[in-house]
Amino acid sequence: MNSITQAYSLLYRHDPANDLANVQDYRVELPDFPLWWLAKAKRNMEGLRQIASHLDGKTATGRISRAGFVGDASEMDKQIIRNVSDLEQQVCVLTDVLQSVIQIAVEEHERRISQRIKRAVARSWNKAKGYGKRLWNNPVFKICGGLSTIAFFGTVIFRIVRSLGK
Repeated sequence: MNSITQAYSLLYRHDPANDLANVQDYRVELPDFPLWWLAKAKRNMEGLRQIASHLDGKTATGRISRAGFVGDASEMDKQIIRNVSDLEQQVCVLTDVLQSVIQIAVEEHERRISQRIKRAVARSWNKAKGYGKRLWNNPVFKICGGLSTIAFFGTVIFRIVRSLGK
């Protein structure tokens, strides 16, 4: 039995009684969330926009091209400068990749039908709330509401008095 067969047999051993236990075996503990400032409610797909914005803000200043180094340098200094420059470029590439992955994840999440429905409901609710506020601030509505309240209580009092009189 070669190593691939052994790995396959370990991963895909079928034991119906322990299926849940096998799933739990692969669960790992995550370290503390590194972006402590992000609210716990936003630590999901909806928070990716803020994370992407934070990443862009933190890395944008490092992308400004430098004029270079002034002065003479030994061969060892030149090698260190080249290595540091290469590392800076690699970090820029990594941040670009991370930014791209976050944007793709956000766009994929927003394309889901549940998210489109959620946005449509939120738009409808906000529009209805705006109409409700406009109606509530209308003086004609307040006058009609006051008169109807007075008429309601007058009718209730009239019926109570009438039923007590019988």
